[in-house]
Amino acid sequence: MPITEKQKEMRINHLGGSDMAAILGVDPYRNAYDVYLEKTEQLKEGKVSDAAEAGNYLEDGVLNFAEARLGKLVRNQYRSAKERGIDCPIGVNCDAIIVEPNNGDAKKGEPVEAKTSQLYYYRGGEWGKEGTDEVPDRTILQCHAQMLCTGTETCHVPALVGGKGLVMYHVNIDEELKELLIVNSNDFWNNHVLKNIPPEDLVPSLPVIKRIKREPDTIIEIPQDIVSNWILSKEQLKAAEKNKKSAESLLLAALGTAEAGRCREGTVTYLETHRKGYEVKPSTYRTLRYKKEKK
Repeated sequence: MPITEKQKEMRINHLGGSDMAAILGVDPYRNAYDVYLEKTEQLKEGKVSDAAEAGNYLEDGVLNFAEARLGKLVRNQYRSAKERGIDCPIGVNCDAIIVEPNNGDAKKGEPVEAKTSQLYYYRGGEWGKEGTDEVPDRTILQCHAQMLCTGTETCHVPALVGGKGLVMYHVNIDEELKELLIVNSNDFWNNHVLKNIPPEDLVPSLPVIKRIKREPDTIIEIPQDIVSNWILSKEQLKAAEKNKKSAESLLLAALGTAEAGRCREGTVTYLETHRKGYEVKPSTYRTLRYKKEKK
């Protein structure tokens, strides 16, 4: 379920499990620079992705499945490491915590991290055999952040996974990994967030940097080589698009009047595709352009 406004405010003052996955380089969607921009409040509110929106709608069902397997749950619970006397800035929003276990696999107070994955496309290999801890690396780190903040030794991961259905995983504590979270969270918070210094040797992901808050009517000096590299990249892309169109024309000419053609390594098809029309809603967006100075 979506977090509350109060929980959003808490997130600014703490590093969550998904933040730690990004900081440690195991999140394919975010990196440490993205987390830095968020925690220093330099970003505008972002659009929720289709996958995340679907996850929000489906989370209740996944937790109902977990409740049937594990016992009674209390949902949407915030916990922090400092509440347990641990000196680090990690704080987590647990999807649920077990309050009345109904089997030997579950204990009171253990966190539950509900997941939906591969609903739109199948990647394979990320989710292993049910009942194990064979889950994505970023989920392992999220679970350890929750165990750190709840003082438990197991985090349960009920998941709705494309190609697998509803499955249950269990991640047990690894003390070395827990210590790694403590050390790296303090380093990131003290040396980057509090000092307002971005991580070195990283650039923000494009969807995140587009959300940065801009000051109207401001202009600064930037290195020419960065601009030149961007222009060169655009020119190379334009040349590649031109080559693609030429190659496509040559291929269609080779097909003649046929809808398909065989070659040594496969088959090429050129079939009709039908799609429904739609109306584009009004929107506001920024466009990156370059105008060369006149001499």
